[in-house]
Amino acid sequence: MKIFITFLILLSFLNADISIKKAWEKVLHVNEGLKASKSDVKHATQLKESKKSMYLPQINIAGSYTRMEKELSIDTTIPPITIPGLGTLPAKNIHSELQDQDVFSANLSIFWPIYTGGKIDAANNIYAAKTRESEAKYRLEEDKAFLKLIKVYYGVVVSKSLLIAREEAQIGLQHHYENAKKLKNAGQVANIELLNAKVKLDSAKVETTKARYKYEITKLALKDMISSSDIPSSSVFFSNLIQSEQAFKDKMLSNYPGLSIIDEKQDQVNSLIDIEKAAYKPTFFAFGNYLLYKDNSPLMDMTPNWIAGIGFKFNLLSREGKSEKIAAAKILKNKLIHTKLQAQSDLLLLVEKTYKEMLQYRQEYKDLDSTLELATENLRLREIAFKEGLATSVEVVDAQTFLTAAKTKRLNALYNFVQKISQLSVLSGDRNIFFELEKNSIGITNE
Repeated sequence: MKIFITFLILLSFLNADISIKKAWEKVLHVNEGLKASKSDVKHATQLKESKKSMYLPQINIAGSYTRMEKELSIDTTIPPITIPGLGTLPAKNIHSELQDQDVFSANLSIFWPIYTGGKIDAANNIYAAKTRESEAKYRLEEDKAFLKLIKVYYGVVVSKSLLIAREEAQIGLQHHYENAKKLKNAGQVANIELLNAKVKLDSAKVETTKARYKYEITKLALKDMISSSDIPSSSVFFSNLIQSEQAFKDKMLSNYPGLSIIDEKQDQVNSLIDIEKAAYKPTFFAFGNYLLYKDNSPLMDMTPNWIAGIGFKFNLLSREGKSEKIAAAKILKNKLIHTKLQAQSDLLLLVEKTYKEMLQYRQEYKDLDSTLELATENLRLREIAFKEGLATSVEVVDAQTFLTAAKTKRLNALYNFVQKISQLSVLSGDRNIFFELEKNSIGITNE
């Protein structure tokens, strides 16, 4: 008995309830695609940090060993010199060794760009823009994962509700069949009425089985997304607390990551133009060299221990086509400007379309309220009439089918409403809009 109770406890733990907010947090931790996209952000960030060293001097240590064909030397002949009173000194050959054949040296050199015409600043700006671009792309990947989760998570919720509706319909038809059997045995209805009730009951069993399999399949999809067998605890919801269409449009223009990507590409092109323009400017630099080690020889003794100075470089003529590169970059900049304008226009239209569809499904849900009420009352009256012999089995079955269809339509309208809310949240660049609405709205567990 204890083992059985322990098993039930473990089973309940393994199949714990999970809210949509917690499910999203799990997706952020386990989704491999998001992890890969996050790596792109980290890679771009590291490259940006590495480019900051371009402002620093370049310091090198170099050493060498050189073997020459022969030593460096000077042979000097001193001619005869006559000194009064002393006589004449004979001619003399003097051999002076300046450097032997083996040369060892080591030196420390420094090169420091002081002014590059803005190249270093522009290069750093490019990598900063690439980092922001990778962050915007990561947000887009998050949005894709979020929309997929909403579809799958609430797909489980709705498929469970539809399964319950099918089970209720099957129970209702089972009761109708039992009533038809009793009335048939009492001679109050014809055999055709019983057969019709049996056929509709069997058909309901088939639909219930299909709904059960669909529910299990959607649970598998959710399990794959969140890497657990947790069961959704959040419900499809209904809300009137929706921001205006213009509010969504304004947020989209300010926050949508797709537009941010275009902005960052524009910044990169602007920096690229700055780099090309820098080619028309001189480069100033400081340099220095310090001998760490030198041979003990006359020639090396004459070499200074250190040197330092400043210099500049200016290209009078280049084969790189500087003006053409600038023109090409400006063309790309204009292209990005037009691309963003078109993207804004398309996105504004998409927000408007999605908002109107949201209103449509919300109104559809409201309008189906009276239909559901009618279908419920109609079934009740048809069942009473059938027992009194005033209605046929077909009429009862049609009433039950009408009720199930009304429940299904309302659930689908609610499901589509939730989908549109999630899409509007993503388009506005603020997924918290969805979570706030879900938190403060009316949850609908089953119709």
